[in-house]
Amino acid sequence: MVSKQFSFRLADEVVEALEALQLEGESLNQTAQRFIVESLGLSTASPKKLSTGLSTDVDRIEELIDKRLEIGLAEVRSQLEAQLKERLEELRGKLKAR
Repeated sequence: MVSKQFSFRLADEVVEALEALQLEGESLNQTAQRFIVESLGLSTASPKKLSTGLSTDVDRIEELIDKRLEIGLAEVRSQLEAQLKERLEELRGKLKAR
């Protein structure tokens, strides 16, 4: 299978979300690769994993749901923080104007 290397920067909150998805012994790059492949609906299960029964279909679905929820929550948290900071600055400006 031919593959291509990608290189790009991620915001701190995205890195934190990826860190939350890391499996034991997995590098952050491997986590990002696995997440992208799984998000595209492709399988990341190796024949070894399947043959040893380490991951059932139900477990895998639960893992994917948990991961997507974590990322969604991280995005919501980031948006809320930005809105709160903006509102706080507005209020500080109004206080200074008095």
